[in-house]
Amino acid sequence: MTETTGIRSRTVTANGLRMHVTDAGTGSPVLMLHGFPQSAREWRRVMAALSDRAHLIAPDLRGAGETDAPSSGYDSPTVMRDLVALLDELGLEQVDLVGHDWGALVGFDLCLAHPDRVRRYVAIAVPAPYFRMSRALAAGLMRAMPHLWFQWVIATPGLGPMALSRGRQRFAHWLLRGFEKRSMDADDVAAYVEALRDPRRARAASKLYRGLILPGFMNALRGRYIGRVLHTPTLVLFGADDALLPKDALAVSPDDAPNTTVEFVPDGGHFLVDDNPDAVAQRIGDFLR
Repeated sequence: MTETTGIRSRTVTANGLRMHVTDAGTGSPVLMLHGFPQSAREWRRVMAALSDRAHLIAPDLRGAGETDAPSSGYDSPTVMRDLVALLDELGLEQVDLVGHDWGALVGFDLCLAHPDRVRRYVAIAVPAPYFRMSRALAAGLMRAMPHLWFQWVIATPGLGPMALSRGRQRFAHWLLRGFEKRSMDADDVAAYVEALRDPRRARAASKLYRGLILPGFMNALRGRYIGRVLHTPTLVLFGADDALLPKDALAVSPDDAPNTTVEFVPDGGHFLVDDNPDAVAQRIGDFLR
C-alpha cells in the first residue's frame, strides 16, 4: 500500500478482478464510483475535503484506471458483483454510496438489487431511472439527442476503440473538454486520455457503452424500472449548466422514489465533480451527516 497526500492506494482481488482502490480518512465508509472516461482520480479533491469526516473508498472500476480490463463483464450485473465482492473483501457490511455518470447508473442498480448494502446514496449527473413519458419530456429528449451522438460512436465495435485511442486522441480530449463548465485540470485530462491508449482499455470503454450505459438509458426510457421502488435515501446532484439531459427528465415521482430529492449546483456542468469539487463535497457531507 502506498500513500500520497493522505490518499492511500492498494490492489485487491474482487470477483476475480484485480482492482486498484484508493482510500482516505477514517470513520463511516463511503464508496465512490467514478464516471467516464475517468478513474478514481476524479474523487481526489472531494476525498481531501471530506477525509476528516468519513472513510472514503474510490476504486477504479472494471476496465478503468489501474484495474484489470478483461475482455468481458461490461454490464451492470457484473459490475455490481465486482462492487459487492469488493465490499466483502474490505469487510464492509454497509456503506454510503456516491456515484457520477456511469458510476451513478450502477449505483441506482446497486441500491435496488442490494438495498441492505447501501445506507444513503448521492447520484451525480444522472437522473433516477424513472422516466414517465410526456410531451414535455419527449420534446426535451429530442433537444438533447444532438448532444449525445458521441455515445453511439463509442459503442460501435472497431470505430469506438479507434476513435478513443488512435493518433492525437482528439475525440478523447473532446469528451473531457466538450462538456466542462470550468477547465479540467490538465494533468487529470492527460492521465485519462493516456489510459485509453491501451487497446484493452479502449475496447473496454466501447463495451461499457454497448453493454451498460446505452442499455441502462434505454431501459429507463422503456419504463423497465417502473414498479421497482427506490427506498434508499437519495440525493441527485446536477450541475445547473449540464446540457446533456433536459430538466424535464430529472423530476422524480414519490411513487417511484419516495426518499429522493434533486438539487442543482450553480456553475457546474456534466463533470460537476471537477467543475466545483468544494460545493460537491459540501453537498455530500451535509447529506451523509
